[in-house]
This record gives sequence, structure tokens and C-alpha cells, in this order.
Amino acid sequence: LQHCYAALTEDIRQKFGVTPTTYGAIGISGMMHGYMAFDKDDNLLVPFRTWRNTITEQAASELSELLSFNIPQRWSIAHLYQAILNGEEHVRHIAHINTLAGYIHYRLTGKRQVGIGEASGIFPVDSTGYNTDYIKKVDEVLSAKGFSVKLTEVLPSVLNAGAKEAFLTADGAKLLDPTGTLQPGVPLCPPEGDAGTGMTATDSVLPRTGNVSAGTSIFA
Repeated sequence: LQHCYAALTEDIRQKFGVTPTTYGAIGISGMMHGYMAFDKDDNLLVPFRTWRNTITEQAASELSELLSFNIPQRWSIAHLYQAILNGEEHVRHIAHINTLAGYIHYRLTGKRQVGIGEASGIFPVDSTGYNTDYIKKVDEVLSAKGFSVKLTEVLPSVLNAGAKEAFLTADGAKLLDPTGTLQPGVPLCPPEGDAGTGMTATDSVLPRTGNVSAGTSIFA
């Protein structure tokens, strides 16, 4: 992360002769879905399971049947439930889970929150956040399996596009830029997935505009 930021500021310095100390806004985008599980002290409990770790067939099938709603294997809730079904040791230590973008956002701002597009790869959403009826149903199943922590405590909170609720902290600024040049206080938008972020970053949001995402994602 520090290497990427240092390369960015060096590019700006070479092209424009300045070294940024602040920005109008920052946004974090990363590999959607997947599973990052943390304990109460923010220690990562198991290596990051990406959206390509399709090891959750049983969990995805059972959740899809429970909710009458398709839950893909890559979604975070499928990974969490599969870990519970497997009886994995780390499950009893889970305090919260996150996506990659949500985790970086948390390190920079101290806020466990994601945009609603990012959230749609964690758990089913409606127009404002996680589907509350589905949350209740899954909570009951998880509790019966011995996982007593409520999903509303485990999952990151959900924000809509344009929400201004997080700012770069002093610790976050040092994490990005150990030289101390970058100052805290920069607003951060809710972290989002690559497709929506790419459209926004390239201003491809109007009719008859478009962009191509050429990374790990598969668009068919």
C-alpha cells in the first residue's frame, strides 16, 4: 500500500512539480466478495479467501434454499457459513468480517463501512442496506449452529453513494505515507466494487458511455 502511494506521489511530482499534502477526496476499491475474518483485536484469523475460492458449495446451496434467493459461492456470507459448517477453529474468535476494500477503508478511517454496491457481494441488500428479513433468518440458522454473534455486529455497515461519514485519520495518513507529508482529514467515500468505481472514475455514467474493467473480474 505504501509502495503504491509513494509511486503515485512521485508520478505527480515528476509531472507537476508538487507533492500532495491533501486531496479533495479518496475512494478505495478492491476485489469484491471474499472473506476476511478478524478477532476483537483486529487480528486476521485466516488468510484472505478471495471470490475465486469457490469452496462454499454446501453453504451457498443451503442459504439459497433458506432465503429463496441465489447466494453465490463467492459471497462473504457463504464463506462465513461454510466456515461454521466446517467447524473451523477460528470461527469462535470472529468479531467481524470484511472485504478487501472495506478493510483498507477501515485502516484509513477507523470505520467499518462499505458502499451498497460492495455490500451486495457480502449479503443480499435492498435499496438502503442488508435485507433485514434475510438477516433474521440467517441469524437463526447460525445461532442453531453455535454462532451466537448477530450478523449486524459481524458485517460492515452499509452506506449509499455520496455518503460523507469517514475521514482519513492521523494513523491512516501514516499508514499511506510514513514520511508524514500526507495530512489527515481527507474525506473518504464508501468503498465500492470495481465495476461501479470504474464507471465513476472514468466518468462513464451517462447514457451512451462505457468503460472496460480488465482485472480479476469476469463480466459475461
